[in-house]
Amino acid sequence: MIRVFVLLFSIYLALSAREPKQINIANQGTINGMYITRFRTKRIAAYLGIPYAQPPIDFRRFAPPEINDLPQWDGVRNATLYAPDCMQSDPKREDIQNPLNKHDELFMKLLDSQLDEPRKKEYSEDCLYLNVYVPDDQYSKVEGYPVMVWFHGGDFVRGSPNLLNPFQLVLKQKVIFVSVAYRLNIFGFFSSLDSEAPGNFGLLDQVAALSWVQKNIDVFGGDPDNVCIFGHDAGAVSVGLHLVSSYSAGLFQKAIAMSGNVLSPATVNTARKEAITVDKVANAFGCFRRPTFQLLDCLRRVQYQALLDLGEPLAEWKPIVDNGLSNVSAAFISDLPSRLFKTDAYTPVPILTGYTNMEDALLLEKDDKGSGIDQKEFDRSREEIILSDITVDNSSCFTNQHHIQEAVAFFYKPIPPTDNQTILRKLLLDFYTDKVHGSTTYQLAKHLSGHAPVYLYRFDLKPFSDLANEGVPDWVGVPHNFDLIFTFGLPHLAKPEDLSKWDYRDKSISEIVMKMWTNFAWYSNPTNSGVIIEWDPFETEKPGYFIIDRQNFTMSTPETINYKAFEFWTDFYPKVVEIGTKCCKEPIDDSGTNSLVTGTVINSLFVLHVILVLVS
Repeated sequence: MIRVFVLLFSIYLALSAREPKQINIANQGTINGMYITRFRTKRIAAYLGIPYAQPPIDFRRFAPPEINDLPQWDGVRNATLYAPDCMQSDPKREDIQNPLNKHDELFMKLLDSQLDEPRKKEYSEDCLYLNVYVPDDQYSKVEGYPVMVWFHGGDFVRGSPNLLNPFQLVLKQKVIFVSVAYRLNIFGFFSSLDSEAPGNFGLLDQVAALSWVQKNIDVFGGDPDNVCIFGHDAGAVSVGLHLVSSYSAGLFQKAIAMSGNVLSPATVNTARKEAITVDKVANAFGCFRRPTFQLLDCLRRVQYQALLDLGEPLAEWKPIVDNGLSNVSAAFISDLPSRLFKTDAYTPVPILTGYTNMEDALLLEKDDKGSGIDQKEFDRSREEIILSDITVDNSSCFTNQHHIQEAVAFFYKPIPPTDNQTILRKLLLDFYTDKVHGSTTYQLAKHLSGHAPVYLYRFDLKPFSDLANEGVPDWVGVPHNFDLIFTFGLPHLAKPEDLSKWDYRDKSISEIVMKMWTNFAWYSNPTNSGVIIEWDPFETEKPGYFIIDRQNFTMSTPETINYKAFEFWTDFYPKVVEIGTKCCKEPIDDSGTNSLVTGTVINSLFVLHVILVLVS
């Protein structure tokens, strides 16, 4: 009886503590965190707004993060408030130049409905901070928690490390969760195409944060030898780029990439395409284009809000292949990711990756009536998507472009033919999802699976709760972002008065999904502990996706995954494009006109090749 009393009293004292233990960070100082509490007895410790690099302002703008001399402070730093987000515009869906996608709008609305008061939006150029969330171990100490480092999404132009609440992940699954802010848009991805500003500063910020984790996470109770990088959308692309960058090697041991793939089309820019951007930026701010050091000096004196307002619309800001841009530092991305994976130039670590069914349905949606599309709309949309893949050197290639279009049309034409607009809409979504998400995920798995375990999934599970589906048409499966509902345990994070609005099935499924994701962080295997589910790793001879749907969680079958489509996009389609654009590069004869005979022969061979492969 006395032992029971002592135990209960110890637990009472631990739970009654108002603040978690202070943390001393080497070469920086001591910080004081806070408890995040739900229902009085459930809590985790949070240490917010910790600087992991010097502020990237003044002469540090458009430069790699400074980590050799980290910010220091005397006394105890209050780490109980979020730092401002990195500079970005605050888009509205009705904005013409900077629209907010509908899936982002609906998801943000859902997140905001979970809050007691509206989210406060603050932005600053001084934004290189991270947050550390730790299980409450006052009376149940675990030696060396696994660490999940989160890179947020937002197309590399917007986003926040403070958006998603990891409370349930940390509380129930006993992991340390670290969310990282990194520079965005022009601040994070401008390149002068030389040593003055090679670019990729947002990615270098992420590396700086990973280095900070390696040096300091043990004082929070984390295991620096069990770090899982974890991202969604642009965060998932970042995860893929860390696999191929020498800067990131050794800073993590496993990876989770959700709804974003480094092998997707146009993931990175090239120097050739960026040359015009440098001219645009110089002209926009009245700076001399050359010499480059004067351009950088000029841009560093521009007021930060003006730099954002005028600079962000000038380009699609994203990572760049920076090989050869600097003679004083190594490239972060030495070649196109597709080439790096083909040559095995990457860090092989266990990876869990996948996408949602109908990921981009709300992007392709033309109206809210759910009436489907007709054959003309189907053909036009498909042709526009394919046309973006074809780059030509002159205007003499339209015949071959038509052949490329016909190859894709042949593969995706409805059999038997139909005028049913609902079927045609589903076929267009399948075509887009296969091309952009399914095939690239499949290709990544083929590259990696020979060297490390790879676990693939497709998220087909639409929430049961009306609250979560508000604004999502009935015909849409699982839009972009909506898998995060389960990954972060949103059904358990609602305000007390709203908990009953979440269907009990969503709560149960969320528990399972969180368990699998954190199992991977713990053991490099999503079904290692606590779930009786079979999730087989991917093998080239036996490819498999884990299908997460309302009925059950099962491995894929030929009825649920179209592997032939993935092979079409990863193997056959690139050959079609290569052959179909060869005539664009044919030499011009002495008379100054293209050789009619050569063009005719190439076209005939191309058509024969396409026919033979498609019917085989």
